[in-house]
Amino acid sequence: MIERGCGSMDIESAVKFPTEDENWVVKVLIGGIISLIPIVNLLATGFCLKVMKETINRTPKMPEWGDWGELFVKGLIGAIISFIYLLIPVIVIAAMTGGAVFSMGMRSGMPFTMMIGAMVIGGLLAVLFGFFVPMALAMYVSGDSISDAFRIKEVVSRIKSVLGEYITAYIVIILLSVLLLLISVIPIIGWLIATFGSFYVGVVAAHMFGEVYTSSVA
Repeated sequence: MIERGCGSMDIESAVKFPTEDENWVVKVLIGGIISLIPIVNLLATGFCLKVMKETINRTPKMPEWGDWGELFVKGLIGAIISFIYLLIPVIVIAAMTGGAVFSMGMRSGMPFTMMIGAMVIGGLLAVLFGFFVPMALAMYVSGDSISDAFRIKEVVSRIKSVLGEYITAYIVIILLSVLLLLISVIPIIGWLIATFGSFYVGVVAAHMFGEVYTSSVA
């Protein structure tokens, strides 16, 4: 959690946040199973946004699974907001991949190099543009207004006001995501552990950035 006034973050407590709920194992299992199903997995996104909302309201907790319609709508809106912010990396990856496929059709020796370049450049752009997504989502759930997520000046201003904590939270989530990626390559059970772990990390991220948002100023 954020320790206001000292500009530091208790990373260990933040990562353990989901375990404070007595039914956290069941809730994570449900979230992991839901995450496996395309479209339906928007419910998991909605759940994480509800965690963020509770944190912003200073009542941090993992909510009960329910209100499925509300979770789905919030998850869908959250996914749309994230997609719009990440549109440039998506376009770059699509363009470079398309170029590689075209080169392959022309029997050029460049497609493999272009594919690697697309992944590297696209990944870097995703990290860069993705940096603004958590604050945009926090602004959305705080005011329950989609337009709030695209008040770019306020997004930037709020991030600047808590830059140290925000960067710390962002790096922690990236590192946890990389760890899950490494776990996913373990034969047979790796992908399953990573799936449930990804939902857990999503809850952690929602809580961390919800805390950061409450400390920020426009």
